[in-house]
Amino acid sequence: MKKIFIFLLSIPIFTSCTNSNVGPSEEDVATFNKNVETWKMAANGFTSEDPEKVMSIFADSLKWNNPEALIEVTKTKADLTAAVNFYINNFDNITFTKDDYYGGSLYSTDQTSSSPDALRVYGNWSLTDPESGADIAYKWMGVLRFNEDGKVFDFADWFDVSSIPSQIEGTYKR
Repeated sequence: MKKIFIFLLSIPIFTSCTNSNVGPSEEDVATFNKNVETWKMAANGFTSEDPEKVMSIFADSLKWNNPEALIEVTKTKADLTAAVNFYINNFDNITFTKDDYYGGSLYSTDQTSSSPDALRVYGNWSLTDPESGADIAYKWMGVLRFNEDGKVFDFADWFDVSSIPSQIEGTYKR
């Protein structure tokens, strides 16, 4: 009887030692990787001065929260297209480097999710002002949410927009 009792007590101990966290599914990993490559293709559109390539990842119904706006202010795909064209038409040598990517949000003050359809992107943008020759660089963060068609329908990005003029003038201090 004592052996049976010890055996029954040991079952929870042995089963608690097994790893129940199996990680993301192969399908979720593939979706995450596809979304990362989609963003990299768009970022490359800046380098190749191809605004259509940049904008090809965004759904027509895009809601964009741009760096200058408050959280509750959203803009459209047309607004983002104008911003993309502004940068491509006014700056040279646009590159995106030191990039890192994260998907899902298991810990959040909003809604938690393990979906790979939400992508956080961090990196550095570098560009050159053709008139002054000034090199401009800034840290950037973006949050992209992809729909079932693989298009970004919700996009927010953050960086210090106000640093660009002072970097051109040479008065920006790091």
